[in-house]
Amino acid sequence: MKRLLFIFFPLFSFAQHQVAITMDDAPVMALPGYYTVAQRKAVNEKLLQQITVLHTPVSVFINGANCIVPDNQLLLKKWADHPLVTLGSHTLNHPDCAALPLDSFRMEVTINDYIIRAVAKDKPVPYFRFPFNAMGKDSLAQAATIGYLKEKGYTAVPFTVESSDYMFEQAYQEALKKRDHHKAKDIGAAYIRYTLFSFDYFEKLAREVFGRDIPQVYLCHVNQLNADYYTTLVKALQQRGYQCISLEQAMQDKAYATPLYDHRRFGFSWLFRWIPDAAIRKSHLRNSPEPDKELAVFK
Repeated sequence: MKRLLFIFFPLFSFAQHQVAITMDDAPVMALPGYYTVAQRKAVNEKLLQQITVLHTPVSVFINGANCIVPDNQLLLKKWADHPLVTLGSHTLNHPDCAALPLDSFRMEVTINDYIIRAVAKDKPVPYFRFPFNAMGKDSLAQAATIGYLKEKGYTAVPFTVESSDYMFEQAYQEALKKRDHHKAKDIGAAYIRYTLFSFDYFEKLAREVFGRDIPQVYLCHVNQLNADYYTTLVKALQQRGYQCISLEQAMQDKAYATPLYDHRRFGFSWLFRWIPDAAIRKSHLRNSPEPDKELAVFK
């Protein structure tokens, strides 16, 4: 009898890392003094073009006070009309919500909601992110603000990875102002290097906290640095096995239902907040990535 040769194809594929990209301060960036109206338009359009080409879902968090003038309303509409973009609120004026009375916080949310929906029309606005990730001064205040957001139909959004891109952006803008394009390029490279290092760190931390990989939520900002380096960053992450997914997909992972064990007013990665043991949490925080060394060479 002839032997039959079978070729077995694996019924599994190697697990990919997953990341949901989120951008704060849309469509008017932080450091507004660095941007003319034309530059602001160019940055937003460049980001949207890359999102289209790379086909990466992105969630953006909007400060409505900056969107009252017609030029900025048009920019917001471009984000709202993009099929890969999910909209979120980032309060009206980007205040420290931990310092606000609850009534003032409600006003920030309600007015911002009205401004966004006036432009977005029927597009859903399901998410909310606290400016500075400051949810409230203590656990009771945080429960009150998050409870109000639920009443309004918002899900408060955490993050697991961030890379202090706003700090690199400031150095980047200073270099561009001086027309030092070589320095600006070095700052851009440092930003990518530091961001990838941060992903490495928080991947390992996720495995320690949960015993497995989880979908990461990356926090960055709408700014020129990201407009100039978005494609570089996405491709570098893809080379490391990352798949870009929507925020909705990421937050379906049961890790995102983990209780918070740290209620300090200002935000650091939720991977720290999900650690029950305070001593272990403190040790990780002490050894977490800091951008100061990368940025020190540019001062």
